[in-house]
Amino acid sequence: MAERIALSFDDGYKEIEINGDPERVIRLNPTDAKFLNRLANFDESSKRIQEKYGDIDLNSITDLQNLNENDSDFSKYKKVAETADKLDSAMRELINDIFGYDISSIVFCSDSCLSPAGGQPVFINFMNAVFAYIKQEAEIEAEKSKTKIRKYTDEAKKISVQTNTPSAGKTAQNKIDLSELTPEQIAFMDYLKNNQGMLR
Repeated sequence: MAERIALSFDDGYKEIEINGDPERVIRLNPTDAKFLNRLANFDESSKRIQEKYGDIDLNSITDLQNLNENDSDFSKYKKVAETADKLDSAMRELINDIFGYDISSIVFCSDSCLSPAGGQPVFINFMNAVFAYIKQEAEIEAEKSKTKIRKYTDEAKKISVQTNTPSAGKTAQNKIDLSELTPEQIAFMDYLKNNQGMLR
């Protein structure tokens, strides 16, 4: 029987606790290209959801927010109530589609994601928090990349390669420009250096 080993590496995923509740934890990779692509195609996803749910109007969230408890027009209440569950299901599915799994059950539990909080539906508060977090993480990752590139660029000034091509009867000294390296090449060089590879 083949030996099974556990291999651990940084896959970019973060575990995020929702509103201080250790029972409500989501997993998210804020720099995953597929996740960011799904976010960017929000309009396309919402059209697909609208088609699935028929005549539902995702903009009718404002009707829910603008209900007046002193208004005696019960037909208006009935119409909005009929749409509320359908709209909640549609928004949950849309959010799940963006994140790639049933995140809504963890984030909103059994509450309606349309419930108003701070003047807007709770799902908008959640998405705003996610957008702010993604922006923050993207800035951190960009700074890490700059630091690594800077490290190798500075080191490149110290590295020279002997070539076998004679130049005017001498061996040529060529400098390596590392500023054009891809993140994968930088990661590989970092691995070699940390493991006392050829760069030392």
